[in-house]
Amino acid sequence: MRQAIPEQYATEYGYPAPDQVEVTGKGSLRHLHPQRQLWKPYNNSDSRTWIGTSQQAAVADALVSTGTLWGFNIGSASTGGHGVPLQQLDAIHHIKTGYYQPYTSASCANDTVEGSADERALAFPIPPGVLPQMLPEHQINNSLLSLPAFPFRDLSRAEILNTPGLNWETRLRWVELPQDPFNASAIGAVILLPPKTSPSPDGASSQKILVCTLGAGWGPSTLNTSTQLLGSSGVKSRISDPELVAKKVFSYKSTEQDPGLPTAENVAKLSDGVFVFPAYPERLINVSTNWARYLNPMIVDDGVTVFHRLMQANYSDDNPRFSAAIILPSLLANGLARIGFESSLQGDLRRTTNAQGESIADIDSWFRGKGDAFVVDPEQSKEWVKLEVFSTLEGYAYNTSGAGPKVAIIFLLAYCTFAFAHTCYAGISGISSSSWDSIGEVTALAMNSTPNLLLRNTSSGIADAKIFRLPARIFAMPDQVGEGEHLELVLGDHEETVVEKRTLKINRVYG
Repeated sequence: MRQAIPEQYATEYGYPAPDQVEVTGKGSLRHLHPQRQLWKPYNNSDSRTWIGTSQQAAVADALVSTGTLWGFNIGSASTGGHGVPLQQLDAIHHIKTGYYQPYTSASCANDTVEGSADERALAFPIPPGVLPQMLPEHQINNSLLSLPAFPFRDLSRAEILNTPGLNWETRLRWVELPQDPFNASAIGAVILLPPKTSPSPDGASSQKILVCTLGAGWGPSTLNTSTQLLGSSGVKSRISDPELVAKKVFSYKSTEQDPGLPTAENVAKLSDGVFVFPAYPERLINVSTNWARYLNPMIVDDGVTVFHRLMQANYSDDNPRFSAAIILPSLLANGLARIGFESSLQGDLRRTTNAQGESIADIDSWFRGKGDAFVVDPEQSKEWVKLEVFSTLEGYAYNTSGAGPKVAIIFLLAYCTFAFAHTCYAGISGISSSSWDSIGEVTALAMNSTPNLLLRNTSSGIADAKIFRLPARIFAMPDQVGEGEHLELVLGDHEETVVEKRTLKINRVYG
């Protein structure tokens, strides 16, 4: 995660923070994308929520496998007058209906434990999306943390100090939060930060901790991948209908109070993650502590946990809660996305027989959208999840949709008609000659012609374009000596009698 550090975060916070990394499936690269979202129920600048999301690993693997099969078999598709498919630029495969991926959130606050005798109540930030106005007054305590919080009495501060792990490690403790009325909460987390100095023997030293509230839910999304040449690996996704989410957010906004909800325009611009309860995600998730422990396994070679290693790589002494608020929703999103990790694409490509009697993949059904490209056993597939994959070829094409192409075609036809008519007229009424085969011969003809007053003031250049509009003819002019004639290039208009007298005679040799 250290390899993908956005410059703006380092500038703003003065510490490295991961923005986007790629996590692997069995055959795909998925994007794990945390982003910041400001949640201001009290116009509190500390109420920042970080959103994490990642594509479901099994579905991403299946989509990539589908794209790879497309690449291997598209060459068998008949052209049908639409060009050779292999010569297209790219192919896009996407799942836009029935696909849900996890969206997670985290909001963290700083706190301390003043030794084992600290009897103060523990508090957690109000879950993202839950407005303080929705809660009973006795469940809100603004003095416990630097942002709106609710007291939690099922865990004492002394118990926090007993969290397993070494004192120099960043220790993580999952906490089950009450589901009523905080039904947007997935789970809570308490993080014990490594002390800068060694604790005293009596354990009375101050232990810095972070208290975090995590949310999670399944949100409808569009998953897509592209196929280039004969392979496909990376997948991306976005909210299926951000405009609809924006309308929901706008409808939930109170007219009497300003809960700090993002505007419809801002929500519509979000493409990778949004967590605005109750507008999005649609299906909330409650995470148990037993399941959450699998998100933070021990790294055998190092003897430390995954969370400690991630915090160590992205730790900030100035404000470590921002690092934790990025890592926690990322861990949770990736863990949820890996549910059903061992599932895989099922079924066989539909087969057909070619002209040689050979059995080949029926890619035409896929290419032309004539039906299901895969064949599955109806009995075996009863418990399977069916997702529709839409495949689109990208390339150069022409069409007549819209006013612009139609107007252009009209002008082009008019021009072609005019050019054709002119060609026919010139071919029927015009006279051509093969006497002048090169520019040099035309130049010699011009030099052998009598100077013309119409070309005066052109000895050192031509400054007026009207010179090029003068009509030009070739006349038969009498020689100064004898009765012979020679040819000259003559400019300007002439009387009909002169034209008739000086017109060239066909098949006559001029000196």
